[in-house]
Amino acid sequence: MKINLVRNGIFPITQTASGEETVPSTGYDFPGTLQGEGKLVGLPVLFIRTSGCNLRCTWTTPFGDVSICDTPYASHHTDEIEAWETKDIVSTVKANIGEIRHIVISGGEPTIQPLPLTDLARRLKKELDVHITVETNGVLFIPELVTYIDLFSISPKLSSSEPDKEKNRALEVPVDENYIRDHRKFRRNTDALQKYINACMNLGSYYGDMPGAGAERKYSKDFQLKFVITREEDLAEIKRDFLAHLSFVNNDDVVLMPVGATPDLLAKTTDLAARLAIQNGFRFTPRLQIDLYGDTAGT
Repeated sequence: MKINLVRNGIFPITQTASGEETVPSTGYDFPGTLQGEGKLVGLPVLFIRTSGCNLRCTWTTPFGDVSICDTPYASHHTDEIEAWETKDIVSTVKANIGEIRHIVISGGEPTIQPLPLTDLARRLKKELDVHITVETNGVLFIPELVTYIDLFSISPKLSSSEPDKEKNRALEVPVDENYIRDHRKFRRNTDALQKYINACMNLGSYYGDMPGAGAERKYSKDFQLKFVITREEDLAEIKRDFLAHLSFVNNDDVVLMPVGATPDLLAKTTDLAARLAIQNGFRFTPRLQIDLYGDTAGT
């Protein structure tokens, strides 16, 4: 079964699927990088990045900067797509994994390819017995995927992420008006978010049905709600439009991350996210990959 990845979508690696040697974008002479965001920040990982996204995130900061997502080649500008057999992805991961025990499947948005994504996760779990994180915007819930995922890293999109004509004028490649409409319509799906959360609770089913009121978190599964912060008002929106509609969410499941795909922009936006996290008892996460490697793809 084939799944669409970005170019060089398994990274950082030193050996390609054909057995050829390659130099990782990290600049190291060995495969792997560090998870840069969220609950597992700092852990050694390999990434698998799928191509394509159902949203078109575009932010404007209080400083006037316009920022699209930090992987536009997987979402806004999917010009270079590589179709991979899932078994070949697993073979490539196996050749590069070394002592690494964590795999991150990211995008773009992986869940827009539900069947090959599930097949890939199943193969990774069965053949390599690794911890698997899937990074998703939480718009789509894939019940068949649940059994193979250890951490659902969900990044629900706030209204500040909505593309519009004014933001479009600042972009090199404008967002299509159909995507502007669809982003606004579909970015918030609390029913899907709750199903992901339920799947991490004892007595919650394979299909994400609501567990009993006294249910506890499964030892083997976890989730995080990772919000991109651009402005003070984001905090009220998180509480009003998301947390007020969700059950079984603890403060340390809520992760605040500064907007920015470059070191210069993060230098401006990090303080706000950190301050809001402290004041509200939420987690703060850096974007460690940008701190370490800048905006270099494949790190």
